[in-house]
Amino acid sequence: MDISRTQPSFQAKFIYSDALKQVADYAVEHNKFNKLNQARKNIDSAYLTTRLKLDISKNADNLPVASFTRYVPKKGALPPFESSDYIQAKTISYAASEKINPLKFVFEKIIKLSNNAPQNKMYKSVVKD
Repeated sequence: MDISRTQPSFQAKFIYSDALKQVADYAVEHNKFNKLNQARKNIDSAYLTTRLKLDISKNADNLPVASFTRYVPKKGALPPFESSDYIQAKTISYAASEKINPLKFVFEKIIKLSNNAPQNKMYKSVVKD
């Protein structure tokens, strides 16, 4: 058993999904996990009770699409402990403009989401508004 490779932990503000695990694995394989983890910390800096779920798909043109679904606590569920304490609020999708590795595309979207968070437009659209 190779213990030098550990499973990345990347769930703080994000709800676990297979897509998120794939992006974290991509970051580990390309020696970019520290950058991804720093992005997570930047995204976590505000709106502490909001949770995000990441999904990866393809559009009609076969281009990758990153979808961020925002979940907010139900009224009276403060502090929220379980997934049943949250309701889906909004889903925002971003499609690539050219053929690109879907995992690389989503990794770059997460990094962009974290840049200058919580003041950037993408952060406001996905997490805040």
